[in-house]
Amino acid sequence: MTPKLKFADRLALIAVVLAAVAAAAGLLVSGLYRDPAEGVRQARATDLVTLLVAVPVLALGLWRARRGSAGGRLVAIAALGYLAYSYAIYAFSVVINPLTPVHIAILGLTTWSFVLTVFGLDDATVDRAAGFRLPRRTTGGFLILVAALFAMLWLSQIAGAITSGQLPKAVSDLNLPTSAVYVLDLAFALPLITLAAVWLLRRDRHGPASAAAGLGFLVILGLSVLAIFAFDAAAGLTVEAPPIVIFGVVTVAAAILLGAALTSSARERSA
Repeated sequence: MTPKLKFADRLALIAVVLAAVAAAAGLLVSGLYRDPAEGVRQARATDLVTLLVAVPVLALGLWRARRGSAGGRLVAIAALGYLAYSYAIYAFSVVINPLTPVHIAILGLTTWSFVLTVFGLDDATVDRAAGFRLPRRTTGGFLILVAALFAMLWLSQIAGAITSGQLPKAVSDLNLPTSAVYVLDLAFALPLITLAAVWLLRRDRHGPASAAAGLGFLVILGLSVLAIFAFDAAAGLTVEAPPIVIFGVVTVAAAILLGAALTSSARERSA
């Protein structure tokens, strides 16, 4: 591995431990979160997915990457992206609590690890990812569709707030002035997903690797959103069907495409 990747992996390993501790505390320590009820449910749902999905995926991805697995490296990138995304929301939107310094530390560790990993990615990993059996047009079209769908959704909510002078309900329920999701999606996540799709459709050598990482990110993020719906339903709130269907379809489709790519790569290595 390159020196950048080695240092990035060290940062990621520290983040794994801190995220596991923070997520477990968020789930088990009563009264830790000081937010409105809606915010507490969202934080605890995110903690659940972090503990059961993101942390194990990142740990396994790092372990596989050290053994030369391109799939492991790209799955680790996806998990790092998800953790950086989630803890940015914690750092800027969750009311200060005893774990706030830990949340900020995780945000810093995962962000720098993500950046160093992406820019330190070796040519061998990129070339091995080119062997993934990703349906180019289907995957590229899917990623562009997802990016366009959520860009239009968030921009319509922002436009509605501007014209009416009233915050969207999802924002006002959290007693916040705006949504960190708007910022993270429109400024970072959706442009990166779109770039991955364009590279894939144009047959750029970085296309398969970036698309696989993007799919992994969508899977973990989709599970997190679905967990929030489940927590709301468990609290006796009415959860509308369309958002569940949309996020469910996006999550399942991304998982199928990613699974097909990683499975084909594993079969080729064993052949």
